[in-house]
Amino acid sequence: LRKIAEFIKSLGDEIPWHVSAFHPDYKLMNLPRTPLETLRRAYKIGKEVGLKYVYEGNVGEGENTYCYNCGKLLVRRYYHTTLENRITSDSRCYNCNAKIHGVGLKGE
Repeated sequence: LRKIAEFIKSLGDEIPWHVSAFHPDYKLMNLPRTPLETLRRAYKIGKEVGLKYVYEGNVGEGENTYCYNCGKLLVRRYYHTTLENRITSDSRCYNCNAKIHGVGLKGE
């Protein structure tokens, strides 16, 4: 996990890393789902190496976007639905004015 995070960081710290849990479906029902602890470990490693945007997917939590500078919640999501977006219209944190990278994240 650390090598993956370091590789992504070498491309740019603003590149998001989506660490998604495997969940058994269809013909793979006999396989175990990814433990939440594994996703939490990957998230921690991503932050330790300096990635600004790390997400835990397919677990119902961990999909929110936080400001890398001040830590405030910017985009609150529930699975694939955006519930709240506090990024300013010029793609900045509403609290500290840090530039927020990404496509389609601007608030209204």
